[in-house]
Amino acid sequence: MLFAIPSRINFRIRERIANNDYTVFMMFAKTQTLKGKTSLIPDSNGKHILMWDLENCTQEQGDETLRKVQISYNLSNIYKFSDIERSYRAWCFNQVNLKTLLMILLDTDYVDPLFFYHTVKRRKASLRNPNCNKKDRPKQELVSVLKSYWLSPPKKFEEVIYDTGVMKRGVSILLGEDGKILLGKK
Repeated sequence: MLFAIPSRINFRIRERIANNDYTVFMMFAKTQTLKGKTSLIPDSNGKHILMWDLENCTQEQGDETLRKVQISYNLSNIYKFSDIERSYRAWCFNQVNLKTLLMILLDTDYVDPLFFYHTVKRRKASLRNPNCNKKDRPKQELVSVLKSYWLSPPKKFEEVIYDTGVMKRGVSILLGEDGKILLGKK
């Protein structure tokens, strides 16, 4: 085969109109359907547990930033999982309101911007189940527990099913910069 099709292609057109920049963005990617849980606790008057999606950090950097917010907000044990290097998901079973959840996320370094965006948009965070073992997806392993004090998980969770890309990074095709076509990795 002369050309292998990447598993994710981002297509972006940037144009300047009347001194304003406009971008059209489209992505073609292999996706998968995952089951997960949301931060919103059923029958709790709007309380949330804490969830983080940390990207582009070492295990030590992730532990350090989580420890910082754990101390600042007097949080219970934090359980951190990973399936690939430099990518972590963390859970903490303190119950907080949405505003506090968002403040804690903002005070945490390395939070995936899309995770934060969707948390604000949906008014609840969501993470795939730690025991999710879908095809093309390595199993998540518990990589650290930041100990403080123990709280039990909620008796019930709000379940969620969502689609996500199999690959986190892909090839970006940028069009419209002086008529040039630019290829690059994202």
